[in-house]
Formats: sequence, structure tokens, C-alpha cells
Amino acid sequence: MDEAISFYRLAIRIDPQHVMAHINLGASLAFQGSLEKAIRHYRLALRINPDHPDAHYNMGNALVRQDRLDAGIEHYRRSIILRPDYDSEHNNLAYALGLQGRFDEAIRHSREALRIDPENANARDNLNRYKRMKDQAQK
Repeated sequence: MDEAISFYRLAIRIDPQHVMAHINLGASLAFQGSLEKAIRHYRLALRINPDHPDAHYNMGNALVRQDRLDAGIEHYRRSIILRPDYDSEHNNLAYALGLQGRFDEAIRHSREALRIDPENANARDNLNRYKRMKDQAQK
């Protein structure tokens, strides 16, 4: 991972406007747990290209990991607008909504993830979990 980080930093030194280098560096840093540094690179990527779905998606992931759910949800929603047929975005949005107890929305996005990829076991598990949680919350 350190080699990848060095590679992406070099790419950014050569071309500070290289969107994918910022996104990939952010993902590598997030993997190591350096979420603030990752978020900084996702922000830089979004300044360069405000409509890059990967930047929004990865920003959402990092923010949700920091329990900044509203901000993470906003980035997931933006990513879905830009790339509606990507199951992971719907699944991760469902996860964040589920953490907020917004089970109807979580169920809807889990179903959408399964519509896009019927083999997505994670989305199927999440859908069943949100249905149970919704039932328990209504009792």
C-alpha cells in the first residue's frame, strides 16, 4: 500500500489536476485509516471535477466511517444521480440510512441495488436486516 501511495503522490506532483490520482490516493489513505487525509484528496478531486461519481462515492464512504452520516448520504445521493446503475452506491446509501433509522429509504435502496445486481449478497443481507429492524421499530 505504501508503494501505491508513493505512486499516486508522484502522479499528483507531476499533474496536480489528475482527478483519479487524488481519488486513488484518498482510497489508499482511507484503507490505512487516514480518513481526514483521504477526505482532503476527495475534496481536491471534486474541486477539479465536481461531477466525478467516484469522488462522491469515496467521499461518502469516508464520511460515513467518521459517523458524519448526513454529509456521507449527500455524497452518495450525488453519486447516484451521476451514476444511477451502480449497485454499491445504492447499497452504501442504504447502510447509512439504516444507521439513521430511516428503514423505508434503506429498504428502497437495498432493493435498487438488488435490481441492478441480483447476485449482490451484501445488499440482500442488508435488505433483510432493514426489514427486521423496521418491524422491531414498529412494535
